[in-house]
Amino acid sequence: MRIDKCLWALRLFKSRTIATEACKNGQVKLNGAFVKPSAKVSEGDHVEIFKKPIWREYLLKELVEKRVAASIAVECYEEMTSEEELKKLQDFIDEKQFYLGR
Repeated sequence: MRIDKCLWALRLFKSRTIATEACKNGQVKLNGAFVKPSAKVSEGDHVEIFKKPIWREYLLKELVEKRVAASIAVECYEEMTSEEELKKLQDFIDEKQFYLGR
């Protein structure tokens, strides 16, 4: 299965077009290497996605052919993002909310 289709089907991207563009722009790594949208993925692969301001990491446990409900999608991968990166994300969110006055 193509990585752009997989990331869209597992709801890690809102659309397949956005997933494709992320691959083309160097925001997706498969097993540690930057990939094209046509790269093939399989179960057990390690995927990293850059979503500002952090790299999120996932282990693909199961591949699905079509886009599935969010409740099913979360069972098909395991988030491996480090606590340090998640803390960086929370700090980024808190800072944005401070400047927005919330």
